[in-house]
Amino acid sequence: MHLQVGMLGTLIAILFVVLLTIVFSWMFRIPPLVPYEVAHIRRTVNELRTVVVPVINSLSSERAVELACRLAEPQQAQLLLVGIVEVPLSLPLDAGMPAQRLRAEEAIDVGVAICDQHELPFERVLIPARSAWEGIVRVARERSADLIVLGLDPKHRMPGEEISRNVAQVIRRVTCEVIVDRTGHTLAQPESVS
Repeated sequence: MHLQVGMLGTLIAILFVVLLTIVFSWMFRIPPLVPYEVAHIRRTVNELRTVVVPVINSLSSERAVELACRLAEPQQAQLLLVGIVEVPLSLPLDAGMPAQRLRAEEAIDVGVAICDQHELPFERVLIPARSAWEGIVRVARERSADLIVLGLDPKHRMPGEEISRNVAQVIRRVTCEVIVDRTGHTLAQPESVS
């Protein structure tokens, strides 16, 4: 029996061998060695499940929500948008405080809009507390937070302070990771359209 191979058959056979070689070399490649420390850090960052983001009516708070969303996206971690209603010591903790409650809910609404843009799961948390740091720490502990993202607003710092008292207390009192987004002295405001 005489087998006759044409030019087209030869090209198909060569193409098949080349593709088969590429597939096998990809399948059996040995990944580069990664030091243990690097592998461990990558694994811990990939284990974000719950991210707490305290929100107030400020641009720095909105930036903190955006940063938290970008960190949570790869793992689809849940964001806890926390609005704190600070209740003075002269009032009971369950005092109504309607104006403060409304401001906190408005700040949470802005955070929700940012989370929706990233299609991330979130939960609204509105709690009364004697101080903002106390409420943030309570939520982080109760919900076993993996990360807290805080926006540092220059207007809420005392002159000469690098960080506000609330941020300092949160950093001291929680065991999870804390990221503080410190913006410049002034944030560019969008120009109004006339």
